[in-house]
Amino acid sequence: MSLDPRQLRAFLAVVATGSLGRAAEALHLTEPAVSRIIKRLEDQLHVLLFERRTTGMELTTFGHALLPYANLLNTEANQAVEQIDALRGLSRGTLRVGAVASAAIMVLPRVLETILLRSPSVRVQVMEAVEDKLADALTSNTVDVVLSGLIPECQDIVQVAEHKFTDQYSVIASARNPLQGRGQLTMGDLDGWQWIMPGGDAEPRRLFNALIERLGIKPPTISIETRSPSTIKAMVARTQFLGWLPEPLFAAEQTAGSIRPLHVKELTIKRNFFVYRKRRSFTPPLVAMFLEELKNVDVTSEAA
Repeated sequence: MSLDPRQLRAFLAVVATGSLGRAAEALHLTEPAVSRIIKRLEDQLHVLLFERRTTGMELTTFGHALLPYANLLNTEANQAVEQIDALRGLSRGTLRVGAVASAAIMVLPRVLETILLRSPSVRVQVMEAVEDKLADALTSNTVDVVLSGLIPECQDIVQVAEHKFTDQYSVIASARNPLQGRGQLTMGDLDGWQWIMPGGDAEPRRLFNALIERLGIKPPTISIETRSPSTIKAMVARTQFLGWLPEPLFAAEQTAGSIRPLHVKELTIKRNFFVYRKRRSFTPPLVAMFLEELKNVDVTSEAA
């Protein structure tokens, strides 16, 4: 039994919009036509994929099981078309890039500018997130390629290169914090200070916790948790909280004089960067173009 691409597109449109009517608008079809397509798919699979509720269409257990495979097949079909277009000398399509914030700031601008100057009809989608979210995005086919710190390789994800860009995590504090101006600090100097950090499930927090564990010291008091670097910086600049961020992320605030790093040797670490993509037997042309330009970019962290 094979799945019809038209059925998969209709299925994904209903998932994305939550209703047959909005899916029909997105697909430029009538609502009865979309309903018939979904019904044929359900009949073919002998299961119900959606529960029809007054609030909209909700996935059943069977629908949730189909969703990642439908995304994968739809993505593969689109990339197959792009591959054919590339062989015909056409440069178009969408490149979906995931990156941690430092790489998005320091590396992607030059790489993407070069690609778009060469192929102006290409469209680029950038997802900025930490490593664990980027790994999920690769697995779910939300992005095509990722530039980030270390992500464990697995059945779905493979590391394809190490990039020469590095950044450096440092403890940060308000420029008015009493710890500023004291030179090299020890871990004992930080006792009793409150911190704002990402939650325990975020990769930066796991990295920080692993570092604290290796040092064999008491974990600091994390009073506020947020995944937002902007919130961390705003809180640190306006309070006596301490934070821990890669230096490119607070470079503007450091230049403005609101935030400065503290000299804590044990908590100042360099992060290396790697390129990851979904395991597959071929490299889509836009990803190949991105990887080639990435090799040519010579960017180093100012703090490295």
